[in-house]
Amino acid sequence: MSGSVWKKPDEVMKQMREKKKALQARFSHATTTTITNSYENDETSATLSVTTSTKRKNPFRRSPAKRPKLLAVTQDDQRTVNCDLVSMLNAPNTVKVDNNKEQVLELPQALSIFAAVTPVCQKLDQYAVDWSLKTRVRFTSKTPFAFSSTLKTSEEASGITGFVRCVNSLNSDEWSSLDTSTNAQFHQCCLLWQYPWLPWLSLFPRDTRTPITSTGSVQIGMDSNVSNCLLNDWCESFRSLFGLLRARQCPFFYVCTHQFTVLFRAAGIGGVAEIHALLTPTTRGLRDVLRKEDISYSMPLKKSGQDQQNCTMNNDEDDEIKDADKIDDLGDEDCDEDDTDWINDIGLHSNLRSKLEAERLQDGGQGTSQGTYSDSLLLIEGVETQGLFNWLLNSKLCLSSTGPLTGIPPTLFSPVAFHQATLRPLKARQGFLKQDGENLYSVEIQGPILPHSMVSLMKLLQSGDFTAVCSALSSTKPFASFQSSTAATSAFGKESLSDCGLDRASLDLFCSSQLPQFANEIRFQDGCFHFN
Repeated sequence: MSGSVWKKPDEVMKQMREKKKALQARFSHATTTTITNSYENDETSATLSVTTSTKRKNPFRRSPAKRPKLLAVTQDDQRTVNCDLVSMLNAPNTVKVDNNKEQVLELPQALSIFAAVTPVCQKLDQYAVDWSLKTRVRFTSKTPFAFSSTLKTSEEASGITGFVRCVNSLNSDEWSSLDTSTNAQFHQCCLLWQYPWLPWLSLFPRDTRTPITSTGSVQIGMDSNVSNCLLNDWCESFRSLFGLLRARQCPFFYVCTHQFTVLFRAAGIGGVAEIHALLTPTTRGLRDVLRKEDISYSMPLKKSGQDQQNCTMNNDEDDEIKDADKIDDLGDEDCDEDDTDWINDIGLHSNLRSKLEAERLQDGGQGTSQGTYSDSLLLIEGVETQGLFNWLLNSKLCLSSTGPLTGIPPTLFSPVAFHQATLRPLKARQGFLKQDGENLYSVEIQGPILPHSMVSLMKLLQSGDFTAVCSALSSTKPFASFQSSTAATSAFGKESLSDCGLDRASLDLFCSSQLPQFANEIRFQDGCFHFN
């Protein structure tokens, strides 16, 4: 070889630039020749040839000249005879306009499968009662709230007086000396009655798995005298509260245990003509215990078929379901008897058997035959409610045997006063937050928020648009889904509950059978409530 075959990078790049320049010169020479020949023949062809010398455009770009034509094409022209999938996806959505209703967007046939899973926002003219227990609610608004969490002495005193005496400070002429400011009304909305109240323990929600904060503290359950005194006072409070409910001077109250929650409601509340109670969650063992105590119950939210939500069942079908439930219960009892025989055969110790039985009854809804909280909801009506009251009064299953809440009776929550009750305020905190680049005013309320507090707060905030984000106790969500098949608003029920502690406007809401869909977000806008 005469010379070296290796070239430096500069030489390689120089050679590539020379080739590129030569190629561009050749293209430009060919383009010039084409333009000259075309100009002599046709002036229009010359214009088109000149454009080829410029930078090539994106071939996938839509021409602006075609866009008006595409918009002018109707839906019928776009759909072909075969109605293939591509044409249906490209078809524009049609909007039906109705003066009385909101605009409804119709999806193409190919997208109709997604319509079933699209969340629907329920719109109501007035707030519907949500019976689930709230642990936290945050209200946000673009405008400042009319009230403040910082209270004066007169405002706090008027709020407490109005709540304890069940007086509406705006509509009552009898107590004209009360402070009628929005701060006093806000404080009145954030009060409830509770028993027991132990400042060093969290009694709502009741979680036996919570670790003990102080190792040196003595548990109440370890001292039998303290535990017995507390239990005796609780029995007196429970009797007092149930007596108020039967006399229709208390609209409702809650009993919260470490296993389940019971909602007692007076006759007429929720459109139900009789006194009744709702219990959730329940296990198969707990239902067996109630059955042995001769407490009749029904499971209104139990799903017996896939089409149960779409059609109303007649009485014959209800009888068939009851028969099927009896057969299932008999099957469960046979299985339990077989398990008992097997345990006896292997000679299992009695103490271990009792522990296994306690775990079976205290599995917190995980061992339910229905599988979810909603399906295991129990409804006890009429005279059976008295049997449930007696069982709760004497049963040891309501007391926790482990954890920091050992020996402490269930927590009672009520909107009216009863024996041994403690007046408890909810924790309110005001502040500001930034959402989507917009500054909002916020009020956050913590604690066991009962339905009467939610109704009062919604009325107080209706002076402007707002949004409420709620956090509910998961085990009490089935309370918001229950609606009796015979529920109807009764004028007699409203009149008999005139002394229950609720004002006339709130009583109409509590006696109504209308229920909203369970929503974590409630938006008040243009005088209507939107449940999302």
